[in-house]
Amino acid sequence: MCIPNIEYQYINPTTQVALFSGCLNNCTTVENITWNVYQGSLNASSNITQWTLFNSMNSYQDIWFFGKNVCLFEIINGVLFVGMNTSNFTATDQLFINNPSVIYWSFEVVYFFGLKSSSSALYFIINQPPQNGSCSINPSNGTTSTLFTISCFDWFDKDNIKGYSFYGMFYSVLVK
Repeated sequence: MCIPNIEYQYINPTTQVALFSGCLNNCTTVENITWNVYQGSLNASSNITQWTLFNSMNSYQDIWFFGKNVCLFEIINGVLFVGMNTSNFTATDQLFINNPSVIYWSFEVVYFFGLKSSSSALYFIINQPPQNGSCSINPSNGTTSTLFTISCFDWFDKDNIKGYSFYGMFYSVLVK
């Protein structure tokens, strides 16, 4: 579990991002909706994130990136104009898994209203796992009534560690 970051939303690399965009005012003039994905790199000297357009979106359409088409329409002088534009957008976990060196991601939606446009973006940071620690369990095996002690030492996470969770697997052995 992580302490929240105000600028970025934390996301685990094995999670998909599903976003929905909606227009609130003057939506009848929307001509197009476009989603852009950016990868970021932190400039260590200025502490500013440099954003670069992820230029493989078309290559991974319907593989890593999915969108739900909605019908937008506009009536001008009694004529109905219809266009298909993406208001829902999903990026699968494969985007993050196949780009492990990228920690910063931005998802931007741009609404086009003729010669004008409006955009909004969400910023994500890939949550890095804790490092350099170890855990031990004593005893190493037992029954459902055995009291186990789990000890963990020297774990480090730059976002601090808020808590620990442990999961176990139980195997039953059939003796004849």
